[in-house]
Parts: sequence; C-alpha cells; structure tokens
Amino acid sequence: LAYEAFNVDYDVTAIDQERKITEIHQPNGKNDILQQIEHGVLSVTGGYRALGRLYRGIISSRLRQYVHLGDSASMTDGIKGNEDDRWVFTEDNPVRELSTAAHLAAASRALKGFNDVLSDEALGIAHELYRITDGSGDARAARLHAAAELFLATGEKEYRDHLLTEAGFVIGNIDKVGWIIARAEKAIGDAGFTETVRSALPALKEKYEQQSAGTPYGIPYRPFIWGAGWMIQRIGFEYYYLYKAFPDIFDPELIFNALNFVLGCHPGSNAVSFASGIGAKSATVGYGLNRADWSYIPGGVISGTALIHPDFPELLTFPYLWQQTEYVIGGGSSCFMFLVLAVQQIIRKRKPTGVMKSDRDEE
Repeated sequence: LAYEAFNVDYDVTAIDQERKITEIHQPNGKNDILQQIEHGVLSVTGGYRALGRLYRGIISSRLRQYVHLGDSASMTDGIKGNEDDRWVFTEDNPVRELSTAAHLAAASRALKGFNDVLSDEALGIAHELYRITDGSGDARAARLHAAAELFLATGEKEYRDHLLTEAGFVIGNIDKVGWIIARAEKAIGDAGFTETVRSALPALKEKYEQQSAGTPYGIPYRPFIWGAGWMIQRIGFEYYYLYKAFPDIFDPELIFNALNFVLGCHPGSNAVSFASGIGAKSATVGYGLNRADWSYIPGGVISGTALIHPDFPELLTFPYLWQQTEYVIGGGSSCFMFLVLAVQQIIRKRKPTGVMKSDRDEE
C-alpha cells in the first residue's frame, strides 16, 4: 500500500534470492520496496503451493535453537532432514485466510511489471481463498477487506456487488472497516453507497478526538502491559486513508501525532525514538537476533513504552524486557515507514508554490 500511495522508488540494497545474499548500501537497479514485497509473497505463495493451504508460522524445532544468541546463520547446517530443520504449522482460521487474500491481491498490483508470474500467482490464490473461505461471523470484516482489495486489483463486478451489499455492516463497524472502504469508495463509484458511508464518519471523527484528548500526545493511548507503539502507528496508517478519501471530515493531525509519538513524544523513563538510529536519541538496545550483544539493528522499530502495573509507564534500556524493546515488523517497522512517507506527502502538498521576496532578499 505504501508503494501505491507514495510511488516509492528507492534502490540502495542488493537482494539475490537465488544465492540468499543481501547487501546493504549496494544498489542493484531494482526497487527495494518491490523486492521486499516479492520476498514476502514468495514465502506465502510457496507455502500455499506446497501445502494447499496457508501456514501460520515457521518456528525453531528445539529450545536450544530458539534461544540461540549468536550469528543467526549458524542456526542450521543447511542440510535438509537434520534436526535443526524448522517446523511449519497451519491452522483453520477464516479471518487470517481472508486477510491474506486481501494482502495477496494488493501485492499482486504492486508486483505487476516487476514479477508478473508471481503477481498472477498471488492474485490467483487470493481469488481462491475468497471463494473457498467462510466469510460469516467473525470473518465478515476480513471478507470485506478481501473483496475491497480484489475489486481494486480486478474491477470485477462480484467484488463490487459484495461491497455494496455490506453498507449496513460498514456503518455499524465503521471504526474497524472505515479505512478499508475509504480506499475503495472512489473506485466503487456509487453515490448512494458513498453517502451512507459518509453519514457514519462524523461520529468516528468525534470518537478519535475524544480518545486523543485523553492524553497529552494527541493520539488514542490506552496501553495494557505491552508496548503500544505498533498499535498507535497502525491507527495512524488506517487514519491516513480516511483523511485522503474524506479530507472535509478528517484533518491530518492524528497522522503527525502518531509519528511524533514514535519519535519521542511518549511516556516512559526516557524520551527516545522507538526507531533505532532515527533521531538525536533512539533505542539503541533492542531485542532482536543480536539481543545478547546489547546493541541494536539500525532502522529497527521497537514495540515501545509498556505500562508496568499498577500504573507506571516504563521504557528501560534493557533488551530482555521484550514487551518494550522487541523489534516488530507488522505494525511497527512497516507502519513507521508508511507514516514517514505519509507525513512527507502531506507536508509537500502544504508548501506554497511561490514565495514573496522581501527587500532584504533582494539585497
């Protein structure tokens, strides 16, 4: 979605899938973000091809391997069939299956013209998952998400019709699915549907304002024991699409506030940036593969300030409290990058096209 929203064209990394080599600060003529998308989609489609279903995760098979703190390359000898092979586990989970269909449909759009074979395979799996997965009950919102992304990818009437018939569900769950519909509303092109959605948005805006007013940070912040950084970034990411589709209702301030929170405007025993290496002070002790080294991964984004009961927000410099300093990808690093790009886009559009010169400028 970041690639589509911001037309990201950045190449500073060389990735060789065949030889399993990645070189940072080495351009290779390929768009880095597309190579990242390709890397993830290869794993998901490969698993589906091999298993006939999605996998939930891949994990170390032994405790000794799981707690390994050295060079990650030494976790395996590279020989198939040994006891260091990892385990793949699956599940029956309609919410996850339909969400993955949405993600694959979106990825297929980005990969067009970059890896057409993989793009077609991803879209084909998305179609199939949508067709065979029960989208009732708890999976209803996920089915809506899949229909939206498949409609944006294909323009097919089946998916548009499903979105139109779910208007009542959308306005009843606008806080969960509003951002999804905001992405597809213009492409759907139905005035009645748009007006129905719009009718629910002022109440959603008021809800965000009330929640944000409860903190000095200008964002909804209700942490439990876990670091709340990734949830706040997720809110900012979703809010961006509400703002883009309905700028007369939503202003962009929450997007700025979500990014500011991550960059240091947050509670805790210090005010560091959650993004390692970003800002004058940042989290330089992180819980990642190098956690035993008391060091950090540049660009990694930690989960952030945790709430230690009874009511004390912490952010200690200690990598083994992984509820605070764990490097997170989904909702963390990915949403951080999205928010930075979103803020840059908004700022550029705010800048005036011309600047009047003063007499002193002329001198």
